[in-house]
Amino acid sequence: MLAVTLTFAQLDRGTQGLALTFLVWLQGFLIWAVRRHSRLARARLIRKLRVMLQDRVNNQLTVLIGVAELGRHEDIPHDEDVETALTAARAVSHELESLSLESLRVWESRNARFLPKPLR
Repeated sequence: MLAVTLTFAQLDRGTQGLALTFLVWLQGFLIWAVRRHSRLARARLIRKLRVMLQDRVNNQLTVLIGVAELGRHEDIPHDEDVETALTAARAVSHELESLSLESLRVWESRNARFLPKPLR
């Protein structure tokens, strides 16, 4: 910082103004670049979370659909169907509550080969 101040002091008034304008512009550009990078990273993280959540919820909904299909047969008691459906619904609720960056990383490592390229 001292070197910049000494160099800045040796410049004439017009060049100082130009240098100051450039430094302010550069600072603004760097702030904009960091904010843009953060926003894009958050958007990418949200897309990954949506895909992960969709996968987990679809897995549990598949269980519910399977139970509904089995319920059409006469040999399976109705109480067991309801209990299985409730268990699947509780599992969906638990999945929603347990979402975190760590669970995202674990899910991502398990399913990396199935993810679209922009999400990897």
